[in-house]
Amino acid sequence: MIVPMQRVTILCTAAGRDEALGRLQDLGVLHIDAAAPAEAPDLQKAEADLRRAEKALRLVTGAAEEQAGETQGAPAPGRREPVTVEAVMALSDEAEALEAEMAALDGEIKRYQGFGEFDPASAQMLAARGLAVQLFSAPAAAIPQAGEGGLVHVLHNDKQRALGIAVGPVELGDKTERIPLPGRPLSAMQASRATAGNRHVEIHRALAAMAHGADALRERIRERTEIRDFMAAQAGMGAAEGIVWLTGYAPNERIPALQTAARDAGWALMARDPNPDEEPPTLIRPPRIARSATALFKMLGILPGYRESDISVVFLAFFMLFFAMLVGDAGYGTVLLLGTLALRRKFRKAPADPFILMGVFSIATIIWGVLTATYFGMSGEILPGVLNHPVARWLGEQQNIMQFCFFLGALHLSIARLWNAAALLPSRKSLAEVGWVGVIWTMYAAACTVAVEGFTFPGFMLPVGGVAVLLIVLFMLDRGELRTEGINLAMLPLNIMSCLGDVISYVRLFAVGIASVKVAENFNQMALSLSLPLWIKIPVVLLILLAGHGMNLLMGALSILVHAVRLNTLEFSNHKGVSWSGFAYRPFRRQKPAAAESGE
Repeated sequence: MIVPMQRVTILCTAAGRDEALGRLQDLGVLHIDAAAPAEAPDLQKAEADLRRAEKALRLVTGAAEEQAGETQGAPAPGRREPVTVEAVMALSDEAEALEAEMAALDGEIKRYQGFGEFDPASAQMLAARGLAVQLFSAPAAAIPQAGEGGLVHVLHNDKQRALGIAVGPVELGDKTERIPLPGRPLSAMQASRATAGNRHVEIHRALAAMAHGADALRERIRERTEIRDFMAAQAGMGAAEGIVWLTGYAPNERIPALQTAARDAGWALMARDPNPDEEPPTLIRPPRIARSATALFKMLGILPGYRESDISVVFLAFFMLFFAMLVGDAGYGTVLLLGTLALRRKFRKAPADPFILMGVFSIATIIWGVLTATYFGMSGEILPGVLNHPVARWLGEQQNIMQFCFFLGALHLSIARLWNAAALLPSRKSLAEVGWVGVIWTMYAAACTVAVEGFTFPGFMLPVGGVAVLLIVLFMLDRGELRTEGINLAMLPLNIMSCLGDVISYVRLFAVGIASVKVAENFNQMALSLSLPLWIKIPVVLLILLAGHGMNLLMGALSILVHAVRLNTLEFSNHKGVSWSGFAYRPFRRQKPAAAESGE
């Protein structure tokens, strides 16, 4: 369910402001909705400190990951010094300065390396004797000519551009680029570049060696996040004549805790139901069986609005089915399951929900693959009879699987409409939602008639469709809404045709699934049809199979992000009336320590 919220206003004295914020942070129930001014100095400093701590953690973990892939040059074990943000950022600042220095040196070396080991001191000596030295770059066809008492020496000529030295009275033409004399010899530039590069490598290794202090940096981030949140809440408070106030939202069941805190601290507190023009945050508390749906919503970056429905159970169930059908291979499902178990074993302290979610999806994929007798794209003809069972043969028929996809779409959309009808009771508008169910199944029959060979449009569906449209026309609007929303009646024919498109849209499950199977079969055939000596053929076959099936599995993952998400968040959600306009409930509270947070 979506947890009901109360609009809360808290007033206290200006002198007790910081103490009140501290208590609210300890209580951790109030979602503050007052926006803090961006120019608040204390808030800006807290934000900057938090960003530096986060950057420090990224630097040491990133350097450690890169260092782990190197086979040599790892830092020798020794006494580990405490790791601080300041120490990491000092190394980072030095590394950035070195990178700028190396870029400048690279440009300088590139500019002068064509002139060789040029000694600026010798050029100054000649200039003191009245023989000016000039470096130039000129078109190969327009090399400057030396006059009386002058000398032109070409050092490099690639038939397009020429590099050279002019000594004495030499006129450089308009097409000639005058290059200033270097401040040091080429060897000195290269030595400086090597020194900077070596120091940069040392800094990278030093940052990698600091990875043991990642938990200390996470603790610093936790502390800085608390301070940032405190400063943001402080800056967002209203104030007048010695009184300050704060507004936000809290779940209904936590209001008594707020009232107790207000009574003990001497605050004034007002809690009421949100007004229709107010938009509270969304806190989803799905049934236990669908608890991992919250992790799925978080990964997808979607959330229903506060006044919309919690569709966690239906979303998770159909997403699981769509996932299985789009990947569609028991072999791939097994690979995903083993990979999930291996990652869970490696990251034991990470939150469990994403691993549970992926495990469930993998098992669903295995089950679907067994039902369709699909194992790494192998032909059913070579499978044992027990695997190539009647269900697999039925689902292997294109017409049957297409009809199943249309049926799945009609069922999915009907659940949305029936849910709406139940929510609207006892309003007469619920009858219009029942009418939409009739339209959906009429469109299902029409889609099957057009696309499924051998399917005949049932005669009884015409009167069903007629009655369904009549129910929609008569009950979709109350009499008082005809003036303001009557346009919806005029749009009804288009909406009915759109309903047909929604049902047909589910055929993408068949199209993508069959494409995945064909790609796997083609890679298998390509690998096994090679005419090579056995000692060469075996590794080449393994390489082709690994690359081909890996790419196919990756494409399956991409299709899930496109198609499985779309069918839930667009087709189903449009019929259910879910706009995904919500934003998460984030209470003002203390941050959990890094160890406790990772162990959730």
